[in-house]
Amino acid sequence: MKAFERVEKLAAESDNQYTLALAMAKRVRALRDGAPCLVPAVRDSRHNAVRAAMEEFARGLIAYETTDMDTGKTEGDGK
Repeated sequence: MKAFERVEKLAAESDNQYTLALAMAKRVRALRDGAPCLVPAVRDSRHNAVRAAMEEFARGLIAYETTDMDTGKTEGDGK
């Protein structure tokens, strides 16, 4: 299964797909700014930042959480 398909599955299982998209966009920006890629198979993560971020999320290497703005409670890591 390719990273895109795994990310689609992750999005389908997520309570909030918008939060997942924001988390991925934030990771893409970090990679473009020089953050180290957690997937060694991705070469030149600055130029392949979207692919690298998708691989990281698909493999479960990046966790994220949502906060309910009404209660302030934090919910899971998107899994």
